[in-house]
Amino acid sequence: MGATRLLLLLLLLPAAALCPQAGERRLAWPLTIDDGVSSGFQEFRSNHFHAGIDLRTLQRTGFPVLAVDDGMIERLTVSRRGYGLSLLLRHAGNATSLYSHLERFRPDIEALVTRVRAQTGQRFFGAHVLATPVAVRRGEVIAFSGESGAGFAHLHVELRDGDGRALNPLLRLDMPAPDLHPPRIRGLLLRSREGTLIDGDCGESYRRLRLAGGLYAPDEAVTINGPCDMVLDAYDLGGTGHVLAPYALAASLDGRPVFREECDRLARDDNNQLGMLYDMAYSTPSTYFFNLCSQEGFTLEGTGVRLAEELRRLPPGRHELRVTVRDCQGNSAQAVVPLIKDPAGEPRSFPRRLRPAGGEGGALGRSEFTLFVNRGDVVVKARDVQAAAADVRLRLIQGGDERIVPAQEYAYGLFFRFQPLNHEPRLQLRFEVSAQGMVVEARQKMLQLAWLKNGMEQTARLGDFAADFGPTSVRDPHVLLLEPVALQPALPLLGTPVRTLPNHFAFLDAVYFRFRVPAGTPRPGQLGIFRYRPSSRDWVYVPTQAGGEPGFVRCRVLTAGTFALLRDNDPPAVSLRRPHTRHLQRLDELIVRLSDHGKGINDESLAVSLNGVPLAADYDPDWGWAKLTDLSALRRGRNSLRVRVSDLSGNVSEKEFAISLK
Repeated sequence: MGATRLLLLLLLLPAAALCPQAGERRLAWPLTIDDGVSSGFQEFRSNHFHAGIDLRTLQRTGFPVLAVDDGMIERLTVSRRGYGLSLLLRHAGNATSLYSHLERFRPDIEALVTRVRAQTGQRFFGAHVLATPVAVRRGEVIAFSGESGAGFAHLHVELRDGDGRALNPLLRLDMPAPDLHPPRIRGLLLRSREGTLIDGDCGESYRRLRLAGGLYAPDEAVTINGPCDMVLDAYDLGGTGHVLAPYALAASLDGRPVFREECDRLARDDNNQLGMLYDMAYSTPSTYFFNLCSQEGFTLEGTGVRLAEELRRLPPGRHELRVTVRDCQGNSAQAVVPLIKDPAGEPRSFPRRLRPAGGEGGALGRSEFTLFVNRGDVVVKARDVQAAAADVRLRLIQGGDERIVPAQEYAYGLFFRFQPLNHEPRLQLRFEVSAQGMVVEARQKMLQLAWLKNGMEQTARLGDFAADFGPTSVRDPHVLLLEPVALQPALPLLGTPVRTLPNHFAFLDAVYFRFRVPAGTPRPGQLGIFRYRPSSRDWVYVPTQAGGEPGFVRCRVLTAGTFALLRDNDPPAVSLRRPHTRHLQRLDELIVRLSDHGKGINDESLAVSLNGVPLAADYDPDWGWAKLTDLSALRRGRNSLRVRVSDLSGNVSEKEFAISLK
């Protein structure tokens, strides 16, 4: 069938070609093997939803990639990073399918790539639209799987409808094997709102949910006396047992639906809802914490109900939260969480043993103060206070405003819950203990904060640090705390690291964190803003640029955390992975290892030569190496391999390695 005839045929097909209904023919599996799925649709990524699925390829490359349906090869991309080598098919109704991280294209497309490289003089020339689209049939080989771009060996597949919305491929592909693994539920994370006590404590707590009798449940009922946020810790297991994000979640409170979300399709603008669905403090590309409390603007959620408000309105007594988690194959798991609602508006009392009056250190001397922030509320907890709640108060002083906050009891001491008095950044906390109407003891603490509200543009500062918030950074009011921290990175530190809290919600629009560059600092290109990663206790570079104010550098951020301005003055490390034997008679490949603990390797700077002959060498950041396969310049006896590479700060490493062949 000629290309023109096939194109006319495609235009006559129904527009729902990539959206098969129940009982209709599904799309073809895009690989000749089945090694399972390693990443599902709408999974968590640091700043966006995963818009397709990733198929495993036995940790190898070179497997035939098949067209999921009849279509036209319309565009190909050859990029060093991102999707790497990718290919786009246009189907009926303007729908498309995308295949990425390829090793190579089929021969006729490879010939086209060779011509484009010759015309542009660039090996990685980016996107290229075919002047004459190439017709392919369902199941026809179009390319071969690889690991180009980002990630280890796998195939990334995306499906989009005629309006450009990403579709869940797992609902539309003809799966080669059934998935018999139900999702799993690990636990429930709870966060107080408005000073709510959760099992006698105010703050954040985690309840493990255990499977018994086909249901997940906590060991004991959860007791609350007001609204709180609930975050579900759950995951799915694909057909080969690999961890995926579940397809759908639904929750009900006493039988009334309070949450519903299905990972069926995504528009490009939906990425700003990433932090509404996923908890940003604990979610990773393989760990999924789902916010069950909807908020304004969360259009991916289907009920429009705000669970926290429903919890506020619950009458005292026993209640039940029921959560169902499903995968794309119809497997499901269910959790039942018994809730006990205490009478609202009545302060709770807890048994506490107080030392006799006038004890050593006073009532506050041995107290441990901690901060908890959620949304617009700040909670200060004072553990082991040796005074009755009626005798302790907190005096807030912010700008020209002042307010008294009474103490409330929790299981381990006293706490104070408040919101900022105004938008002044400095807030003074004065804890006072009274006896017979007189203040007999006091302690002070200063807070630096930003009171973020929708429609308000502002800048928060702490020393040489500044945070710029646009008018649409948040929808609901949020408090952001700023405090200096005593951390010593391996790289030279320029100024004091700053911790911003809390980091469990995402900013919705452009937010920039800035640091002032010390006057007279040489080689400003070495400077960069780094974020501290507590899980691995290392610092990760955040793309940094000059801006905001003269003398500052800044980075764009999605969530709060700990940041510092560092100098990257260490060159990359270069080594050669040598063969196991020293008596070489032939050599098929060489692997040069590259690493950098600063800003990272500059991909385009890598230059390798063998006996003076330049070699094609691409740095793979996932493996941390450059693999050399064209060794035609090798000769008997001693050979010289030269490697030159720089990092993104301009630090250069150059090494020579000797290789001998018998």
